Amino acid sequence: MSRFSTGICLALAFAVLAGCTTKSERLYRRAETFLAQGQHEMAAEEYRRIVSEYPDSPLADDALYKLAYVFAEELGQPTVGLVQYRALVDDYPDSPWVDDALMRVMAIQRKALGDPEAVRQTWGKLCERFEGREALCARGLLEVARAHFDAEDYAMAAATSVELTTRYAEQRTSSAQAALLHARSAERMGIEQEEVEQLYETLIERYPDTHAAAMAKRNIGWIYYGKVEEQQQAHRAEVARRSRVIRGVPAHASHETELLQAVSALRAALAYRNEQRSMDWLMALYGAPFAVVFDSQQPSAGSDPLQGSPFEMLTEALGFAHNKFSGATAENAFDTVHQAILQGHPVIVRHGSPPRWVIVTGYDLSDERVHLMPPGRDGYATAGREQFIAGWRTGSGRGSGIAGAQPFYQFSLAARLREPSADQLLQAVVKRAGEVMQRRSLSGAPAGAAAWEAAGAWLERCADPEDPVARVTAASWSQGSLQPYLTMAQTVTPILQRAEGSMAALENATARHTELLEEAELVARKIEEATAAEDEAETKWQAAAAQASYVAALHERLAGQIAEAAGD
Repeated sequence: MSRFSTGICLALAFAVLAGCTTKSERLYRRAETFLAQGQHEMAAEEYRRIVSEYPDSPLADDALYKLAYVFAEELGQPTVGLVQYRALVDDYPDSPWVDDALMRVMAIQRKALGDPEAVRQTWGKLCERFEGREALCARGLLEVARAHFDAEDYAMAAATSVELTTRYAEQRTSSAQAALLHARSAERMGIEQEEVEQLYETLIERYPDTHAAAMAKRNIGWIYYGKVEEQQQAHRAEVARRSRVIRGVPAHASHETELLQAVSALRAALAYRNEQRSMDWLMALYGAPFAVVFDSQQPSAGSDPLQGSPFEMLTEALGFAHNKFSGATAENAFDTVHQAILQGHPVIVRHGSPPRWVIVTGYDLSDERVHLMPPGRDGYATAGREQFIAGWRTGSGRGSGIAGAQPFYQFSLAARLREPSADQLLQAVVKRAGEVMQRRSLSGAPAGAAAWEAAGAWLERCADPEDPVARVTAASWSQGSLQPYLTMAQTVTPILQRAEGSMAALENATARHTELLEEAELVARKIEEATAAEDEAETKWQAAAAQASYVAALHERLAGQIAEAAGD
């Protein structure tokens, strides 16, 4: 779920249902477009107008947060961003962005202003506001310690680090970083070498599997050879070299089915590579609108997924190379994610509970934060490395859904090998449609014409009043499988019409496709009528069975024509 407030979601939903949008929503969309295009000054102006002209809009706090972000991160004006972040905290105290805004205020106070006392005051407000969130407060106190260290007040940096490890001992990542900062501060203060080494060794013993422990081991070696300054320079360079956050990846929508969710994430990754495709086009290339099944054991389950991963199939159709990987453990697989990010490739993974396909866009080694784009959210989210891996383990540890049974599946686009023409893509849709429509089985269930034949036989059973279970199954199939198929199948009609215009063998295919859907819709209506009937139910079920058999013939005729056209 997005961090936007429920009020924003309801307001936007009401506007869509009402067929109109507010001025603030239009300004917000313009700002988002400018931001995605890299026109940061224009984006900032639109966000500013929302805040000043529509301060009570459900979008105002989000606009103010992004206004602050643009100034601080994109326009190189951190002090201006600081003012906007503070305004967000003061004017919208219930905003879900308040915690992040306070953390960013602390970062600006540390990095741009070099004011440790201001950082500590902000930390106090943070913990007062979010008293029960120890992980957040620990991160904030670590920022205070770092501010003292940056200001060369090493005694206060060490004292603050000890305060953190004592107060928030359960927060291992922050405590480990604080212990490392304590030891480094001791070095700078000229404390005896043996005492400094003991601080590092204690860190390694208490937090053996952390990045801070690895750095402590390295520091001990540098102390031994008397290369403290070289160690600090190398560390900064290594962190910078192995940290990257990819900007400009567009948001992707949240959907009810895993297939739609996965394709939506892939669509965003393609858009980042300047390949703009609608969901209708991508689903048509995959073949989903042409697939219908009848499974009496799982009647409400549709033809999702088809055989084969949509990620590989769609990227190959669009001319991209790709990288896919899975691993035995999330920790090992994460190294591959990290490498892809360093090469500038956003990575799609199945994450969290319930599992959702998210786009990993960055990893900052300095604070071990993973940047990602969850579905249904217009902005980036971040998570600690351990937190991200735990969510990945939950979402992919026992398999990766439509991507297959392998755990910790990850997918990213690589080089573009070719750029297919419009006619080539239409031919790809036709070929895939022929393949899918002629299948008589999907995942062990009747598919295509065989699905309609099986449905007809089952509906004949429903004519028997002594078989109420059969009627329940038929109604469940109509609502849970047939209706979603009809909805998706309608989206491919314009594409099929374009293909008919360029392929003579598809003459009348669009009309036949429309007829097929109309007659299939009639099956659904007849099932509904038979289910509700008190009189003549047997006759109505028989009519539904006859209609399904008729649709089987229509499906087989159209499938044959499309398959023949694909082979020409």
